[in-house]
Amino acid sequence: MVKKDIENKKLKSRVARIKGQLNGLEQMLDDKKDCLEILNQLAAIKGALSALGLAITEEETGCLRIHKGDEKKLQDILNRFLKIN
Repeated sequence: MVKKDIENKKLKSRVARIKGQLNGLEQMLDDKKDCLEILNQLAAIKGALSALGLAITEEETGCLRIHKGDEKKLQDILNRFLKIN
């Protein structure tokens, strides 16, 4: 249970950073920043979201004990993640 709590805190920390990036993006738009700066911020946000999705996927698949029949569940998880990206 402790490991699960630690992982949850790490995931929430990632979400908090993404929120900060989104707030920064909003401020950049308000300040009418240069288009390239805004695109760089968007790329950073996209990367952070992808990393969060991967971390969640890794945590979920780490909990699985892969046996015959579990391959479908693993494939479903991966497909959901790939659809997000």
